[in-house]
This record gives sequence, structure tokens and C-alpha cells, in this order.
Amino acid sequence: MGMRGGRDRQGRGTLRSIALIALGCGSAAGGTGCYAEDCTTTFSCHPLPGETPPELPASPCDGDPATSPAKDGCGVFVARHGDDASDGTRKAPVRSLQRAVEKAAEPGGTRRVYACAEDFEEAITLPSGIALWGGRDCGAEAWTWGGAESFTGIAPEPGRVPLTVEARQESMTSAVFGVRLVAADAVRPSGSSIGMIVGEGAAVEVVSSEILAGNGADGEDGESAPQGTPWRAPDGAGGQKGGDGCMADGTAGAPPAVTVCEDGTRSIGGAGGEGQVAAGGNGEPGAPATGVAPEPGSLEDGEGGKGGAMTCAPGEKGGAGEPGANGVGGGQGPEQRLNYGSISAHGWAGLSGQDGQSGGIGQGGGGGGGVGPNGKCRAMDPQGGPSGGSGGGGGCGGRGGRGGGYGGGSFGIIALHAHVLVDRTAMITGDGGRGGNGGLGQEGGWGGPAGPRGAIAPAAYFACDGGWGGAGGKGGHGGGGLGGVSVTVAVVDSSVHLTESADWSWGAPGAGGRGGDPNVKEARGEDGRTAVLWEFPELIEPPR
Repeated sequence: MGMRGGRDRQGRGTLRSIALIALGCGSAAGGTGCYAEDCTTTFSCHPLPGETPPELPASPCDGDPATSPAKDGCGVFVARHGDDASDGTRKAPVRSLQRAVEKAAEPGGTRRVYACAEDFEEAITLPSGIALWGGRDCGAEAWTWGGAESFTGIAPEPGRVPLTVEARQESMTSAVFGVRLVAADAVRPSGSSIGMIVGEGAAVEVVSSEILAGNGADGEDGESAPQGTPWRAPDGAGGQKGGDGCMADGTAGAPPAVTVCEDGTRSIGGAGGEGQVAAGGNGEPGAPATGVAPEPGSLEDGEGGKGGAMTCAPGEKGGAGEPGANGVGGGQGPEQRLNYGSISAHGWAGLSGQDGQSGGIGQGGGGGGGVGPNGKCRAMDPQGGPSGGSGGGGGCGGRGGRGGGYGGGSFGIIALHAHVLVDRTAMITGDGGRGGNGGLGQEGGWGGPAGPRGAIAPAAYFACDGGWGGAGGKGGHGGGGLGGVSVTVAVVDSSVHLTESADWSWGAPGAGGRGGDPNVKEARGEDGRTAVLWEFPELIEPPR
């Protein structure tokens, strides 16, 4: 099993009982739950109504896996030199553990597997009531157990769980003896390393074995929105020029400048005020509005300029868009701290950092006011004065950075509505993965330039310019992901009994990912945690 170099084990213990359970009738390690499940005509499982139960003869297959020889007819034999097409006897073993388990689970099957003390690169599913007796000395005639340091290794490729226990029949306990489960370091971003999963309704006894989980994988860093001057959000549309005077009896103001952003939002620079014979009109305000003027006639962001007979006012610059909120780091906030991720048959789902929100669009600038001709037009020409230029459109808001992914966890056992007993077994978990860093938000676009005023030439008599558009708000940065956990036994509504002979140790929790803005505390992901036993809620996949 790959381990990060130089890791100092963070926790260690030999157990007191954490939670007592009833694992059915009898010891699965000694005889696959209730031997009566496998009765023949020689052995009666249950007395007839009204009868006194007779004393059952001992089964030829009863015994302690630590001392009993392996017997043909009592189990399926498996060795690396075997053949999966074989019968699974001591002289003709099968080659793969999963094939041996399937044969033992067939109707009328032996319900036991004898496995050599060899390494098998496969992931195993163990049904209810099947006993896996590993660590057998295949060089010995009787395939006896090789002792405390003798194990059957189950070590699949990264990303797979070495052993999964499934409940296929009620009230039957599976057994694992003399087995070393090795879960490789996770390699997929946010992936976890898990030694064993005990599925809903299943029960298992793990005795004289080892469970070794590797390190969780680091979370993926959140993608940054495009950065740098060429990659800011789109700039606002430029305002248009006002109409020149003496060209018509009424000179239309410059038309609005419209910015349309990627998300469909719009910013409109106000139209310029008209140029009339008597007096010019007022420019239109820019949109979207950022506030209400405190007093009638006062100039606020994006207000249109006033027109007049001889003088006018330019349009006001549009207000800047609001910056987008930064994403909250994974594990931050009361609700997230309560659940701290969740587990299912697919493993652990931690909490990624939230995405930063997009910045708000800038307000359009106000249109410039128009003026009357004030005697500047020749008698034979139309008598309309020059009109005002339109305001520039506001810049688009920057895109938010993406949140970082959560760090993967390291778990010895995950139990889901199940019963688990662990005795004389060492459980070692690795380090939690680092949470991914949040991505950077994008700069907002610049506001569009003001539209120039109309004029009367050569008299050098002018209307008024429009206002500049407001800049778009900067996108928020993404939050960092939650650091990975290192947990010996993780449960959902399960009963677990670790005996005094059980032993465990765990690695370091994963560090939380840094937010896109490292100065924002709430944007940093929480560090992971460690525990011997951790109860999780039912799985609710968090959004990414």
C-alpha cells in the first residue's frame, strides 16, 4: 500500500466496546453464522412443534479457523496456481477469490472459502453467511492457518474497495479471518481509500485480520475565471454622437447604447436630449438604476443631463456593478459543520467550496442634454438645435471563480445500516486529502465611453455629452474545499463492536483548501477530522 513518506500516526488505541450488537446465532468466524442454515438429512435445523430439541451431533465442518484443518466438502479452496474451471477442492483449487466465493454461495454450497496466504489483486463481494478463512498454509497437507502473521492479501487497483459485504439473506453473518485488506491510495480527485464496506442489512465478524486504507486524494482546485486585461468581462457599448443643429426643425437625441452580456443581462446608456427650436430636451437616465435620487432634480449615478434654451448639462456617469460574493469554503457555516459530508455505498461525499458569484452589470451613463439653436442657424436652414450624446453602456460583471473540490478520505470500514464485530484485528487508515483551492473571480468590464455632443458649425455651439457607463462588478472568488477525513469506522445507523483486542491508528486530516481570496476567512475550507468511530447522516450529495 502506498503511503505518504514520513507520516507520523496521529491516533492509536486498543478498544473498549463502542457499541454492543447481536450478530445472529453463533460465531461466524467459527462456523458461518447458524450451521443449521446448511442442514442435511442427518442434522435437523429445528424441532417439530411440541418436540424437545434433540442435541445435534457436531458438524464435521465445525471448528476454529485458527486450529481446524481445511476439509474437502467444508469449503472451496483457492490458490494463485489454481484454475477457475476447477472444482475448488484441495487438490484442484480455483484461482480467484471471487470465483471461490461464488461457488461457496451456490445453493447447497459449502458457505466457506479456504484461501492461501497469497496476495490477490481483485475486489471481493462477500454475500451473507459466507466465511472467508484466509492465511492458510497451502504447502501443508491440511491447509492449516499459518499463524498471526499469515494473511490472504486482497489488494485491488486504486479506486476499488477490497471487500464489500452484502446482505442477500436475512440473519446470516459473514466471517473474515486471516485476511489483509489493502486499499490503495486514491488517485481520482476527491477520491477516498476504503478498506471495507458493509452494506445495508449485512452482518460481519472480522477476526485476526488487518485493514489498511491508503491516503485520500487531494481535491481539485477550482477553475479561475479568465484573468488579465485582455480577459476581463466584456466592456460596455460606447455612447453615440448627438445630432448636429440646423439640420432639422427637431434634432433627435443620440440613440441609447445597449450592452448585452453573456448571461443575457443588459445595460443601457440613456438617449441624448433632443435639440428643439425653443429649447433642448433632457437626456434619459442610464439603466439599470442603482438608486433613487434623494431630492428631485439632484444628479445621481446615471442621471440624464438637463436640456435648455442655451445651456445644458452632460449625462452622469453610470454606477459600477456590485462585486460578486465570494464562495463559502467547504465545511463553513452551521449546517455544513453539522453533517460534515455523508457516506453511501459509493463512499464519502465531502463538501466542496462554493462557486463565487458573478459581478453585477454596470449601469449605463445618462444621456446629455440638448439645446435650442439660439440664433445660430441661417434663415434658410431648419431651425432645430443640436442634441445630446447618449450615455455609454455599463460593463459586464466578471464571472465568479469555481469552488475547490473536497479532499478524499481514508476509511477502514464503512457500515451502512449494518452490524460489525472486529476482534484481534489492526485497522490503519491513511491521511485525508487536501481540499482544493478556490478559483479567482474575473475583473468586470469597463464602462462604455460617453457619446459626444452634437454641434452647430462653424458657430462652435454645442449640446452636451452623455455620461460614461459604469464598470462591471468583479466576480467573486471560489471557496476552498473541505479537507479529507481519516476515520477508522464510519457508520450510518449501524452497530459496531470493537473488542479489547482490536487495534487502530490513523493519519493526518487533510488541510482545507484556500479560498480564491486568501484574506477572506469564510472562503477557506475547513480542515478535515479524524475519529475512531464517526456517525454520518444519510447521503445527500452536495452541489458542486
